[in-house]
Amino acid sequence: PDAKDADIEKCINAITDSVFSLFVTLKELPVIRCPKGNAAEIVAEKLEKKMRDARRDPKSELFKDTAITSFQRPLLVLLDRNIDICSTLHHTWTYQALIHDLFNLYLNRCRVEVEDKVKNYDLGPGDQFWVKNKGKPFPEVADAVHVELEACRAAEQEIKRLKDVMGESGAENANDQIANTVSSLPELMERKKRVDMHINIATALSDCIRARNLDKFFEVEEKIMTKTTLEESVLEVLKNPSIGTAEDKLRLFVIYYLSTSDLPDNELQQYIDALQEAGCDTSCVEYLSKLKSFSTLNVPSQPKLTSSGGSYSSMSNMFKYVKQSSKFMMEGVKSLVVGHRKLPVTRTVDCLSELKQNPDTDNFLALDPKIYRKGGNLMPTMKNTFNDVYVFVVGGGSYVEYQNLMTYAEQHPDKNILYGSSEMLDSKSFLDQLTKLGRTSG
Repeated sequence: PDAKDADIEKCINAITDSVFSLFVTLKELPVIRCPKGNAAEIVAEKLEKKMRDARRDPKSELFKDTAITSFQRPLLVLLDRNIDICSTLHHTWTYQALIHDLFNLYLNRCRVEVEDKVKNYDLGPGDQFWVKNKGKPFPEVADAVHVELEACRAAEQEIKRLKDVMGESGAENANDQIANTVSSLPELMERKKRVDMHINIATALSDCIRARNLDKFFEVEEKIMTKTTLEESVLEVLKNPSIGTAEDKLRLFVIYYLSTSDLPDNELQQYIDALQEAGCDTSCVEYLSKLKSFSTLNVPSQPKLTSSGGSYSSMSNMFKYVKQSSKFMMEGVKSLVVGHRKLPVTRTVDCLSELKQNPDTDNFLALDPKIYRKGGNLMPTMKNTFNDVYVFVVGGGSYVEYQNLMTYAEQHPDKNILYGSSEMLDSKSFLDQLTKLGRTSG
């Protein structure tokens, strides 16, 4: 609220230039879709004009030597963070999102406390275990770490066995095997180092889960967001001094508040009192109440959670196992499948890319830099669905959202989806922003 117009304009221009540069590099000219009446619309209109001007400039070669005339144009979906505030605050279950939430993953590096020492771990594309497992539910990752560790142990045992064979008999036929094994030692040592790193990270995650009872918050929030009956009221959870931190309780309440269409003032005050008793700064409630009063937050009724053998209880059982486990908590863990539901961003992408009729997206603007005229909804004239989809969230994105889109892409092999945002927000940073907005809007 206290931002200067010049600062806002500078931020909008920076986002526009960044997205423009991406498509110049890709040599693609997208169809742009965005909701009306927010920052995403401003970026979309600036971007459309910038692309159209570049295409029409006789001195410019931009967007002219590409397959722009192809029927298969890419789709750019520009969204505002207000489309889904809840998912950014939701206690999550996937490996990458958990690390980002609890250990402030930044530029592929996280800080983890291991035996009273803080260690920095790099998690990048060179770590094949990370690439393969970062989007999986935590219990599956724990199981994968155990399998990887057993493979390393088996390799070490094989080296010892061959050494014993040479020591006892000097058998010539073992020479080649030893030579091959020795040549693989550097790779084995690097593999073991990575496994040790993920063991430390997973153990630290389990310690946080146990200390803060994050399974309880995960389960309650999931039930709120999927309109499932709660076994224990939100107020009772907020008043329970033995679970969670002040931040955890504030995140839970914000999700409940935004997912509840009508909360009487006297009931709202009870929640605020409980939060303040727990040590929460409730300034953000002021901003959220105003946001609910003059804007249409995307909090539609969520579809029921579907899964293949997993449920809230299976997730909770995993956390119970973690609580009871030893330092090496992965041993004996079995993969538990967490149900998958489409988050609002994913549902929006599905409707827009497949040209589906939906009240939540029917009023989205459609802008095409190929067309000189402005305005008008272009979608009725488009017959082809979109296979290449670029999603950009103005106001910050989250790994929960990113992974949800990647899961959707895996279920639709014809889709290529790229996700980006003005910044990647963890829940603490987002709460801090909401709190600041509440203080300045009061």
